[in-house]
Parts: sequence; C-alpha cells; structure tokens
Amino acid sequence: MVWPSLLGHVPTDPLVITRRFGATPHQVRPARNFVAGILGDGHPLRDDAVLLTSELATNAVEHPSGPFDGPQEFLVTVAFVGPGVLITVQDPGSSRIPCPRDSGPDATGGRGLALVNSLATRWGFHRDSVGTVIWFELSS
Repeated sequence: MVWPSLLGHVPTDPLVITRRFGATPHQVRPARNFVAGILGDGHPLRDDAVLLTSELATNAVEHPSGPFDGPQEFLVTVAFVGPGVLITVQDPGSSRIPCPRDSGPDATGGRGLALVNSLATRWGFHRDSVGTVIWFELSS
C-alpha cells in the first residue's frame, strides 16, 4: 500500500484491511459492501466512506488503461488512522490526471471526484509504474 504523503506520518500499527476486485462493473457493489462490512452499521463515517469508495471503484472500472495484459483489477484498502478512516483505491492507471470535473446539470457522470472533494477531510493521488492510487481520509 502506498500511504498518502499529505498525512504527515503513518501510524506504526494501524489496522489495515485490503481486498482485490476484478475491474468490472459488477464488482463495484462488492467493493462498497467490503467497506461497509469493515466499518459496521454503527460507524459514523460509514455512509460517506461507502459512497466515496463506490465513486472511486467506478472510476477504476471505467477509466483503466494500465500497461498490463489480461484481466484488470482494482485494490481497495481501509486503514483506521486516529479518529478516522483512510481508504485507497488502486488501479492500473489512466492517461488522465484525477481531478474533479464541473459536470453540467444533465450529465450522467463525472461527479465522483467532486463528491470526494466535497465530503473527504482530504484526498489525493499517487502514480507510479504499477498504476494510480487515489486516497481519501474521513475524520469524525
């Protein structure tokens, strides 16, 4: 896992749970359920975490263009850091830089990173030879 550099320091022993998903549209729901199950029904950040994971998983499915042959996949990681949660979605990457778009009122898509930008305490991305990691942090 690549930790976001903007967090300052990484706890020495955070609870970190990771799962791989096939980069197909029918895997977005299992990714949401994965995060929801880890956080549990009573967690105050659960709904926002599930929504933002869904948006990033959808982006991983809709915009991959990585250098690898064969089936593509994305990786979701949940880490408990302090009073909040840090979630990353890693995929093979895209030729476009992840940034919020200004979608028109009739657009059927393009709002995912705008939601992340609005709801997350902070977010960012990292690119390397393996792909792109987009992360967001939610704090209570």
